[in-house]
Amino acid sequence: MNTTQTSKGELLAGIQVTIVKADYEAEVKKALNDYQRKAAMPGFRQGKVPFSMIKKMYGQAVLLEKINQKVSEALNNHIIENKLDVIGYPLPDMEQSQPNDLDNQEELNFFFEAALKPEINVNLKDHKVNDFNIKASQEEIDRTIKSIQENNKVEDKEPELNEELFDKIFPGQEVKDIETFRSKVAVEMEKQYVLEAERMFYNKAVDQLVEEVKFNLPDTFLKRWIVENSEGKISAEEVEKNYDNAYVKSLRWQLIEEVLVKQNPELVLKEEEVRDFVRSTYFGHMDVTTLDEETKKRLDDIVDVILKNDDQRQNINNQLADKKLTAYLKENMTVTVVDTDYDGFVKSFMPEVEVAEEAKPKKTRAKKAEKTEETAE
Repeated sequence: MNTTQTSKGELLAGIQVTIVKADYEAEVKKALNDYQRKAAMPGFRQGKVPFSMIKKMYGQAVLLEKINQKVSEALNNHIIENKLDVIGYPLPDMEQSQPNDLDNQEELNFFFEAALKPEINVNLKDHKVNDFNIKASQEEIDRTIKSIQENNKVEDKEPELNEELFDKIFPGQEVKDIETFRSKVAVEMEKQYVLEAERMFYNKAVDQLVEEVKFNLPDTFLKRWIVENSEGKISAEEVEKNYDNAYVKSLRWQLIEEVLVKQNPELVLKEEEVRDFVRSTYFGHMDVTTLDEETKKRLDDIVDVILKNDDQRQNINNQLADKKLTAYLKENMTVTVVDTDYDGFVKSFMPEVEVAEEAKPKKTRAKKAEKTEETAE
C-alpha cells in the first residue's frame, strides 16, 4: 500500500491511496476458506462445499470488503502519521476517481479530499460582551407575589399575606412580616435571574466570537460533507439554503471552542468533576461530608447508574462544559456589567417586545424538597 498527498487549494488536501493484489488477496482467500469451513449446502457435508462454489457465491463481496478495509486503514494511517488536523473525514474525490477493475487490475487507485482545520488565533480580551446583573424591581416582586397568591388558592380564594402563607412558601424560615417575605421572594427571583443572565452571556459571547474571530473554511467541501454525514436526511439544496445562518456558525464555534480548550487544559472535563456535578445536582440539599461510608457508597452507586446512560452523560457533560466555559469567558473577555431589572434585561435583546406576565420567572407553590443531579472515520 502507498499513499501520496497533494494540495488542492487552501485548507483542502488530496490523498491518493494505491494498493496492489498482494496487499489483500491473502486475506480474501482466508475469509473464503472460513466461509467454506462453515458452509452447509444441500448435497454437501459441512466444510465440504467446493471452494469454487464458495468463491462464486461470496468472492465479490469479500473482495470489496477487504479492499475497503485496506483503503480505510491506509487513509487513517496517513492522517495519523502526517499529523493532519482534519475536519470531519475525507470524502472520495469525484474529479480524480476512476472505475477500478477489481478482477483484472494489479494496481488499484483511490482518490480522496480532506478538509484541513484553519489556523485560529483567539485573544479573548479583544472581544467585548455585556453581562447582566439583574435585580428584582418592586413591580416585579409585586407581580410574583400576586402569582404566588393565585397559585395557592383554596376554594378559589386567594390566601392573605400572613404567616400561614409565609410559612407555606418558606417553611422553617420564620418569616413573620411582609417586608421579610418580599425580601425572600426577591432572593428566589434573583437566583433564577442569575441562571438566565448566565445563559444570555454565554450565547452572546459565542455569537460575538463567531462573528469577530476571522478564519477561512473550505465551504464547498463542507457543504458536501454535511450532506454525506446526514445519511440521506439532508439534501444539498437544504444545506445550501441554511449553510451561512446555521451550519457554518455551529462549525465555526466548534473550531473556536476546540482552540480554547486546547490552550487551556483546565477546561477539559475530568471524571471526578462530572461526578461532583451529578452529586450537587441530584443531592445538593444533602451535606455529603456528614454521611457515613455506607450512605456515601449508595449515593455513588446512584451516580454510576446515572452516568451509565449515554444520553444522560452527554447532557451532563454539555451542561458542565458550558458552565466551565462560561466562567472562563467571563474571566478573560472584556466584560461590561450592566445593572438592570428583569424588564430591562429582556428589552436589551428583544427591544420591541413587552415582557409577558407568563414569561417572567415565578415562584409558585409551596417549596418541595429540591431534587437535583482523528482520524478519518
